[in-house]
Amino acid sequence: MSDEISRQQFLKLLSAGGASLFGLSAGLFGQENRGPISPWARLKYPGRNGDNDDWNVHPNGDLNLIDAMQDQTTLNFDKRWNVAEVDKLTTLTPFPFLFMHGDVAPELDDTERANLREYLLRGGFLFAEDCVNGKRHHGSLNDEFFTQMVDEVPKIFPDAKLERLPYDHPVFHCYYHFYSGQPHMQGQQHGLHGVTVNGRLVMLLSPSDTHCGWTNGDRWFGTGKQMEAFKMGCNIYLYAMTQQGSIISDVQKAG
Repeated sequence: MSDEISRQQFLKLLSAGGASLFGLSAGLFGQENRGPISPWARLKYPGRNGDNDDWNVHPNGDLNLIDAMQDQTTLNFDKRWNVAEVDKLTTLTPFPFLFMHGDVAPELDDTERANLREYLLRGGFLFAEDCVNGKRHHGSLNDEFFTQMVDEVPKIFPDAKLERLPYDHPVFHCYYHFYSGQPHMQGQQHGLHGVTVNGRLVMLLSPSDTHCGWTNGDRWFGTGKQMEAFKMGCNIYLYAMTQQGSIISDVQKAG
């Protein structure tokens, strides 16, 4: 996978910034303590009934999360909104982490599913989250994106299981602690679900609209809920990039 070098650089960055892989020191860090820039990308996908515009709802939420993670960790992000197209594998592989968001049910074909499978098997990670009412295409409080993604999992990985993560899963404790699981913003409350392949968590599915907390959480839910959303996003990103079974094993052996 073309992102292997960038992921090694990412992990070396954490230690270079005076942070352990699962216990970063929070606070404001100067640019001199940061390392190579990590990219952020949103997955572009076709939606139900030919809706090709729902995937990019509220792009400022992604940028707000980047600001929060850069402020609280030694991570160094390129504050730019990249696009990875699900029908083109070569646009997926430059990014070790992809965010997929919308309220319209995705309509993936076999080629697009194969691209996602190959991307994830090469070491990539997908965080797919339901948007309660993104562009008002289908009213409010629906969770058809989440429901459809649940149906997509066995088509992408026939031998893998989609399971609701228990509250003691490391994704809830790798940086900030969430003793009651994922913080819930709005919509249906199904909990955070994960897909594990060969011992590595490759995909997270969420119906809890954490992204709306990133977008205008202080106005929509209150400052406290907004901060919970930022912290959960930080946990998800850090766990995806440093979990056992990924390139971290090789970096640890090399160190």
